[in-house]
Amino acid sequence: MTGVLPDLERKPPSGLAHVAGDLVLMAETAAIFGLSDVQAANLRIALQAGDATAAPELARLGLEAPTLGAPPAVGVHPVRALALTVSQTCNLACGYCYAAGGSFGGADTRMGWDVAKRAIDQLIDATVPGGGVKIAFMGGEPMVARDLIRNSVTYANERGAARAVQVGYSLTTNGTLISAEDAAFFARHRFAVTVSLDGGQAVNDRLRPDRAGKGSFARVAQRLAPLLGHRDRISLGARVTVTPHNLDLPQVVDDIAALGFASVGVSPMISSPTGQGALVGQDFAQLLSAMTECGEAWMTATLAGRGHPFANLATVLGELHRGNPRSHGCGAARDYLAVDASGDYSACHRFVKDPLGAMGDLENGPDVAARAAFLDARTVERQTPCQTCWARRLCGGGCHQEVLHAGRPACDFVRGWLDYGLRSYGRLTAAQPDWFDAQV
Repeated sequence: MTGVLPDLERKPPSGLAHVAGDLVLMAETAAIFGLSDVQAANLRIALQAGDATAAPELARLGLEAPTLGAPPAVGVHPVRALALTVSQTCNLACGYCYAAGGSFGGADTRMGWDVAKRAIDQLIDATVPGGGVKIAFMGGEPMVARDLIRNSVTYANERGAARAVQVGYSLTTNGTLISAEDAAFFARHRFAVTVSLDGGQAVNDRLRPDRAGKGSFARVAQRLAPLLGHRDRISLGARVTVTPHNLDLPQVVDDIAALGFASVGVSPMISSPTGQGALVGQDFAQLLSAMTECGEAWMTATLAGRGHPFANLATVLGELHRGNPRSHGCGAARDYLAVDASGDYSACHRFVKDPLGAMGDLENGPDVAARAAFLDARTVERQTPCQTCWARRLCGGGCHQEVLHAGRPACDFVRGWLDYGLRSYGRLTAAQPDWFDAQV
């Protein structure tokens, strides 16, 4: 699959559909249909000739593409997920950190109880009885604010119970400060815990040193045992930030899985406030090749009935199977917001202290007008070159923060990865048609 990226660069991608093997993806609806070999060959030729030629061929197959009109009005949803940036400081000094070392470019600070309490109140009070919300504890390094996290969970559970609102919790951590008591607390409250790691010891220590320049891998490895001991009640996974220095992803995934992680997800570094660690140019071709190699290992294991830790392919296969076309890449500003230590709302945790994603404050509540304007401007129907890209409804236009700060250097990579995902979807459904039913 290493030739996918250059092939996709030869022509502007069609806006109507995309053929991957014997499957065709309808770009606007995200629906997937099976084709015969002859049908696939004819449609591929038509798509290469352009949308004007492709449209009649699609109609002949009974797959007439919808006529695109004006972008629909974007509705602002009730907030259902809230990131509490409980600590705007960190004990590590990762050079690429989107939070600029944890402080988001300002002074080191922590959220006070008054801010956390008001944020929780606004979240739960705006939720109808019988509904559910999620609270994510973020940083910086959130475990610096351990007591605030525990108090927030206790309070949110009480407030939720009083309004018949169920509250779920998650935490993203560097793992260096986790104790056995913390792990037991997370298990008791059914946390989803994501540990940030970038590879084995040599790689991780280079990319994720502490403020004194010492490596962090050994400390993480020592503190994982309590989390792993509660895997039946903690949804535990590792997240890798991919930079030019850890592109050997098969080795990275293997090294992290060896620590006991059953799930390892990778995410490319595209926008770095320091300018360090961002992928550029041919890095994306190498990334696609490495992710495809991991995907093949996952596919081999899955077809043989074994587990495999690489999470990215399972994620994209699930999204393809659901077939829900996206107008945005994620829920930022729509039904997900972040609150920082000073009580300001932002579109997500990556927009903390960024005026491009400012969404009100606790004094006045989330700014509905700002959220609507942000979502309307960022919808995939308004983005260039998204309107003519076959992957638009799968990608949703990408990460808002990355696009606003770094543009779109990864579009060919994204198309290459989704093309591989479509082909893998065809292989898996042909070999194990009931696999997706078993995942529910």
